Amino acid sequence: MLDNFIKTHLQISTYQNLPFRRYLYEQVNWQARAIAIIGARGVGKTTMLFQYAQANFADPAKCLYVLGDDTDLLQVGLPSLVEQFSMLGGQVLMIDEIHKYPNWAQIVKNIYDKYPGLRLIISGSSQIDIKREKYDLSRRLTTYTLPGLSVREFVNWETGSEFTPFKLADLLTDPLACSRQIVDQLASLNREKIIQLFKQYLEYGYYPYYRESRQDFQSKLRNAMDKVLYEDIPVVNDLTTNSVVILKKILALIGSRQPFEVDITSMANTLQITRPTVYAYLDYLTDAELLIQAHPAGTGKRLVRKPAKLYLQNPNLYQMAGNLLGYQSKSGTIREAFAINQLSTGHRVAVPKQGDFLVDEKYTLEIGGAHKKDTQLKGLANGYLVCDDLEYGFEHKIPLYLLGFLY
Repeated sequence: MLDNFIKTHLQISTYQNLPFRRYLYEQVNWQARAIAIIGARGVGKTTMLFQYAQANFADPAKCLYVLGDDTDLLQVGLPSLVEQFSMLGGQVLMIDEIHKYPNWAQIVKNIYDKYPGLRLIISGSSQIDIKREKYDLSRRLTTYTLPGLSVREFVNWETGSEFTPFKLADLLTDPLACSRQIVDQLASLNREKIIQLFKQYLEYGYYPYYRESRQDFQSKLRNAMDKVLYEDIPVVNDLTTNSVVILKKILALIGSRQPFEVDITSMANTLQITRPTVYAYLDYLTDAELLIQAHPAGTGKRLVRKPAKLYLQNPNLYQMAGNLLGYQSKSGTIREAFAINQLSTGHRVAVPKQGDFLVDEKYTLEIGGAHKKDTQLKGLANGYLVCDDLEYGFEHKIPLYLLGFLY
């Protein structure tokens, strides 16, 4: 039974030999009994699984990779595969796109309980909410979320640098030292300037597969988005094809506004659906990492459903959507989308009454171009201008690209 699965493992592994490791790799406790790595399509989950297997196991019969929707797996059944794999000395089973396997949560729980000597590593859609699963997987799984590439990772990959992440407090306290370190190191390597690299990142640097072919990147990104819309979201949320059409209209609506300030009633009327359905669809798109919802600051722990602003999840999506729909996104929208995207990995971000973003209920950021004035920050002790097209930071003026060095 294992022969076909081992063959598939070896076939896929030949395309997963990238030496570059995502930042999350070193943070994962690979010795845990059960690990879940969730994230959007194309951010490197599959590559991470194979990097672990290749670094620790020479024999796929000991550490085996399978796809959740593999026809052989669906025919044989995951419980039967696990039984034989364990009986023949298998140690680690990696199940990719687990959300596509029927009744996956209960089966994963049963495997965990029945085979204490077997380690499980599963990966799946960013929509999977382990805490909400009725089979109490949160107690069994150690869960990690993998975002897209940061600017730091992109720059390291493109230039061979070894920049380490900055802490947000250090970046805001001494932006000159942080920016000087980056500029000087790139200059010593005779590489592109950081502003050039940052512009490249905004266009195509969020998803690691840009390395396969920059010429085809937009097409691949569109295909990946279609798979999320037509496969991942409907599978997880039990939606129909008609619902997918509405999801695409929401993305087009938000992508074409600069930026999108939320009016739920207007959206419901435009899309001809109810207000509760609008909220539900926004949540589906957010969970699928196609949208970011920015909620108003000052609400404490109260549940506030209506977001203050909506953004496509990262700048690459704006570039793709603009090319597809025939418009050019405003630079201000892309700047804000980049800022909230990078800050949201590790920090709480809200929309204050004064400034663009309030981070960790402490730092107020105003996002703009190199000549942006600090008018919006008057009277704020922890107010900072975050400016595009700025190579060096000084005082309370922070280069926008530095937000991409947080992870």
